[in-house]
Amino acid sequence: MYSLVFVVGTRPEIIKMAPVILEAENRNIPFTIIHTGQHYDKEMSDQFFDVLKLRKPDINLGVQAEQSNEQLGNMINKLGRLLLEIAPNLVLAVGDTKSVLAACLASINNQIPFGHIESGLRSYDNTMPEEINRRIVDSVSSILFTPSQRSVVNLLYEGIDPARIHFVGNTIVDSLRIFGEKIKQDIPKAADEILKKIQRNFIICTIHRISNVENETNLKEIVESLEEIKDISIIFLLHPRTAKKLEEFNLMSQFENIKNMIISSPVDYLSILSLMKNEKCKLILTDSGGLQEEAAYLRIPCITLRPNTERPETVEQDINKLVRINKIEIINSIQQTLSDVNIKRKFDEFVFPYGDGRSSEKILNVVESNLENLSFVSPEMYSSGSKSFFLIEIKTKISRSLVENNFNCTITLVYDERGQPIPIPDELKKGYWIRVSVN
Repeated sequence: MYSLVFVVGTRPEIIKMAPVILEAENRNIPFTIIHTGQHYDKEMSDQFFDVLKLRKPDINLGVQAEQSNEQLGNMINKLGRLLLEIAPNLVLAVGDTKSVLAACLASINNQIPFGHIESGLRSYDNTMPEEINRRIVDSVSSILFTPSQRSVVNLLYEGIDPARIHFVGNTIVDSLRIFGEKIKQDIPKAADEILKKIQRNFIICTIHRISNVENETNLKEIVESLEEIKDISIIFLLHPRTAKKLEEFNLMSQFENIKNMIISSPVDYLSILSLMKNEKCKLILTDSGGLQEEAAYLRIPCITLRPNTERPETVEQDINKLVRINKIEIINSIQQTLSDVNIKRKFDEFVFPYGDGRSSEKILNVVESNLENLSFVSPEMYSSGSKSFFLIEIKTKISRSLVENNFNCTITLVYDERGQPIPIPDELKKGYWIRVSVN
């Protein structure tokens, strides 16, 4: 029997990791849960584990109060010592936070295999700390679990070994499926208290990204935008960082005086899920990554207050709009989205890209079938000192296996007839171009 270590550090990570932990329990796989403490609040974090029916973390590293660089360094040091002691077959983490980066580096430096769940997401914006974290983690992970086919292509395009990449879907869909069942009968207390204050349709708003809330001009634009939304209620889930900056920039009084807005501290997962599934919820206004996926799954239009996203599939299918921080643009986007008579048709035509809600099962199936490939083994001797890459045009329909076996190569990327990179198919068509690596 193999053993696992799950590393989490923030509430979104707990939610996304929960289905994998529950699946490991169902399979009687020995595991240890380590909470780094990155965003640890005893009341809120314990509440999340209780609500999701998860075993409490076995270890908490307690690094939440430290400065950014010290926090990362101490995470790596503490995790490194613990992982050597526990000696798991595989360490798993999900997302793009400092906790994930620390877990990856601590594992790899100690030659312990590391698996990255939610790998391959890209915004191609290196001003985002999350983008840097996920690119570093993906480049050295032993095994990568991607949430979408686009994520597979991103990794292949960056030269990641195809054998390490596995499309499984996003575990957030598992959470929506599993925990959505729990709220069909009873509305969670926090959601019920909020809904009692609202008599009409509403928007759910969450804003926490550093570029939005730590920039006084941007935060002021957002507050002034919300002041102009009159014909619908707003539920604003106030992140501690946002609250701190509203106070610091003397915007809190203006913010609290928005008459049609209910301000709430962050609620437990079942409560926010209950709010999103309520028929009166007409729009998500956010700068979060995960909420874009949840909104898509629940068929709620989303406006993302960012210049880019690592979930471009939702934007391409016109159910999610990217809006820069400008009062007029935000107001216009909200009004246009709420009045869009084609929104039902858009969702009817929407092809959901993030899996079927069985990602946790697929992840552990992949782990169990790849244990022998997770060890640290030196690469084969290369005849030219390293791998050589060639671009080859496909002249006739041929199977992937035939190309790789007959020519002793590995197909590392495929371009279709339009020149677009695609996940590597089993059958290659005439007109495709393939990039191959040869020893």
